[in-house]
Amino acid sequence: MFIRAQLLEEGGPAMWEQFMAELRELHLGIPANHEGPSVAEQLRAAYEKVLARQTGKTRR
Repeated sequence: MFIRAQLLEEGGPAMWEQFMAELRELHLGIPANHEGPSVAEQLRAAYEKVLARQTGKTRR
């Protein structure tokens, strides 16, 4: 399952920078300035969607 890597690649430098800001906030306490769902949330949601599809637990 490479969906997270694919999303980061497609998101480009802006997504990488936002993700790094989130990691700095999480690990170093440096506030990240962002609106909407975090990159981590987006990556988790994409992973869970792929996992559900692979295990046959998709919602229709």
